[in-house]
Amino acid sequence: MSDTFEEDLLEDKIKTNVWDPVLFRRMARYTKPYLGRVFIGTVLVFIMSGFAILPPALAGATVDIVFTHGNSVLARMIGGGVEFFLPKFADFSAMDKLIVMASLFFLMRVGAFFTEWGNGYLLAGLGQRVIHDIRMELFTHIHRLSLSYFHRHPVGRLVTRTTNDVGAMEEMFSTALVMILKDIVMLGGIVVVLLAINLKLGLIAMSVVPVMLVATLIFRKYARAAYRKWRAALSRINAFTAEVLGGVRVVQLFHKEERNDAAYDEIGQEYKTHFIDQRTAWAIFRPVSTTLSATGIALVIWFGGAAVLGEFNVSGDQAFTLGLLFMFIGYAELFFTPIRDLTEKFEVVQGAMTAAERIFTITDEPRTIVNKPGAQDFGRVKGEVKFEDVLFEYKPGEPVLRGVDFTIQPGQTVAIVGHTGAGKTTIINLVCRFYDIQGGSVKVDGHDVRDWTLEGLRRNVATVHQDVFLFAGTVFDNVRLGDEDIPREKVIEACKYVGAHDFIEKLDGGYDAKVEEGGKTFSAGERQLLSFARALVFDPAILILDEATSSIDTHTEELIQEALVKLTKGRTSIVIAHRLSTIQKADRILVMHKGKLAESGTHQELLAHKGLYHKLYELQYQALDDVEKEPELAIDKAPALSPRHSSGALRTAAATATGKTGPAAEDTSHEKAAGRGAGDAS
Repeated sequence: MSDTFEEDLLEDKIKTNVWDPVLFRRMARYTKPYLGRVFIGTVLVFIMSGFAILPPALAGATVDIVFTHGNSVLARMIGGGVEFFLPKFADFSAMDKLIVMASLFFLMRVGAFFTEWGNGYLLAGLGQRVIHDIRMELFTHIHRLSLSYFHRHPVGRLVTRTTNDVGAMEEMFSTALVMILKDIVMLGGIVVVLLAINLKLGLIAMSVVPVMLVATLIFRKYARAAYRKWRAALSRINAFTAEVLGGVRVVQLFHKEERNDAAYDEIGQEYKTHFIDQRTAWAIFRPVSTTLSATGIALVIWFGGAAVLGEFNVSGDQAFTLGLLFMFIGYAELFFTPIRDLTEKFEVVQGAMTAAERIFTITDEPRTIVNKPGAQDFGRVKGEVKFEDVLFEYKPGEPVLRGVDFTIQPGQTVAIVGHTGAGKTTIINLVCRFYDIQGGSVKVDGHDVRDWTLEGLRRNVATVHQDVFLFAGTVFDNVRLGDEDIPREKVIEACKYVGAHDFIEKLDGGYDAKVEEGGKTFSAGERQLLSFARALVFDPAILILDEATSSIDTHTEELIQEALVKLTKGRTSIVIAHRLSTIQKADRILVMHKGKLAESGTHQELLAHKGLYHKLYELQYQALDDVEKEPELAIDKAPALSPRHSSGALRTAAATATGKTGPAAEDTSHEKAAGRGAGDAS
């Protein structure tokens, strides 16, 4: 068994037991807004149970009243009740009495139909309302958790929580709890009737119950362990599937289909094994419970039949009639049905309790990035960004930034360069306050980012990443991100500004063209242009470009470089770039090395300093000279500032030297580079 499976299994363990009262109370609080429905539903359950209990007694009384004329306590009770409404019932002919008894049975079934229908409709609505509340609480909590939480938990596992686990709770709230209450009421009613009519035969009928309880306890222990392992395996399947499908380009690029097939088969085998174990438990328990039920019925027939024949005394001086035997046989059969149902409902409740605990594990996860008491929205900023002796670590004891100090003045364009892991992306994450620092301060316009409300801070900042995510919907909605306050004219103006308008107009539907999830039908360059329009339409005071041009072909880059000049005008711009040629005009360049600010200055100042930046610059442009001589070898030798690094000039020169020129060659090179980067990361 893999370590991952063990982790999933550990996560899925129930704290105490299936009937954990603390967990039940926590689940029950979701019904508080709907107590009226709960009360009416409970009343209907008692009425339903009464309708379910009466038929055997009515059938037995019919035998004694109509056919055998037995003077049993049952015949007197039912007959007396009928005579209350029909005073001359005792004088009716046998056929008339039969018609009356059959009519009573029919009316009882009609009443049962309407109460069951009303209860089902009422509680189905209750279940859906409760589940909607749970689902909304879970969803709203998940996408407000800090980014560090998503680094620790696979997306597929979270999808399982919001779908499969919520679905398991839905069945319990919609049907299982109602049926459990009904079964308990029925059991109590049957026991009272049996013992009241004939104590001795009632005890005989229930004599197999202790054996059934022991069998149930054994079954519960085995089935619970199997169920837990099965749910853990299901979670692994979902997580693995989401991961592989999300990286299918990398999988195909490196021919890892067979390896993933084998891994998926291993997980599937675990799932199959634990599912079969769970079903095996039921396959054993059901015939055992049926056999025990049949044993109880057989004992009633044996001893009750002997009592009717006068061979066994169960009633003292009173005769045990055929009608009483009919009633006891009916109740003996009815008695074991709710017992079996309760055991089977155990599976539903068990699944719901397991699912609830898994869901509550998420909802109990503290939101670490929240507005502190007294946080303010300071409005539109000028754009000053200041780091003062910043210490930050993702994991305790492993600092990513150490003693970082710098100030970006309003309207400046500042580039950040450095090797992988130097802390470049961490810096922009801290500006947006996706994480909190361990030491020092990060300030925007003189205010610590922790003193800002999250909404106020992030309204002033827009980030454009290399990997642009587009949501399912229309182009128009993707640019404005569903913000109803942004008019169509402003979206079109922004798209024209960044050069996206022309290709959008060529789409079927234009700005109303449908976008697939992730924007798979758009090229990398087109997605990038849309992301620029998205940033522009929100008019941020601080613009962050995280390798925003590193996966774009040369032709598209020319378009957006022009747009960038307009986009950054009047805004503070922070640029993370690996093409050093694209940042030469930056007002300032910060060179990060091993979590520290190694150098700072303009392009010319840093070259003159002949430090780390000069070395990176020389290495990158030395690669260009190598391309002209040995293009294929140079691509392999080219130094990378990060796994995603891909020098546009280097690729263009290589394409020219090898005869593969134009945007297509550029795109292909970037796709391969992106694929290798993702592959290495995995």
